[in-house]
Amino acid sequence: MDKHMILDDKTKRKMGVLCFIPIVCFLGCVAYYLSLILPINSGHPAVGSIVSVTSENYDTLLLMFVSSAIITAPVFFYCLVILARFKNLNSAMKLQWIISLSVLAPIASALFWLFLIKDAPKYMAIHPDIT
Repeated sequence: MDKHMILDDKTKRKMGVLCFIPIVCFLGCVAYYLSLILPINSGHPAVGSIVSVTSENYDTLLLMFVSSAIITAPVFFYCLVILARFKNLNSAMKLQWIISLSVLAPIASALFWLFLIKDAPKYMAIHPDIT
């Protein structure tokens, strides 16, 4: 007897929110950094001014990027477990997704939802475990 994962609209929406949280966090970090350095670049910046602004705000930037990475880690593992359980993907496609999730976790988790979850059928055949 095959096991099935039920992917109704509510479940897909919850998974979508979960998969897009990492990219929103990292884009927030980049937007904050750009808000710090863009006013400097409006005229003729002094030598080292971007470096000085970065060093003045280093603690905040570090905290933001570390918290984004900590938020991304469980989403990464969640996507890996869901991916490993899918029966409809061959080994090569799974390996491709595992590598892309490992290298570009925030972006790849959003793409994972867009390409594999969003348009998936309501009943998806899955393996009983990830082994």
